[in-house]
Amino acid sequence: MAPAGGGVHLADDTELITDLAYDSLRLIELTLALEDGFGLAELGQEKTATVTTVGDIVRLVAEARHEEEGR
Repeated sequence: MAPAGGGVHLADDTELITDLAYDSLRLIELTLALEDGFGLAELGQEKTATVTTVGDIVRLVAEARHEEEGR
């Protein structure tokens, strides 16, 4: 059930393509926004290829930030 106002309730298992109607262009835009918004180095395709849910995004950003802190 969607929250009041017609929005989508996001959870770790919310799927980007199925639930949020993301397509390949929006996934690329998301990657660029994550890099810019969190000040991350370029997120390679090998890292982003497995991102399918909101929880995957959280994990990806956390891992990328951890890697950069270790440098």
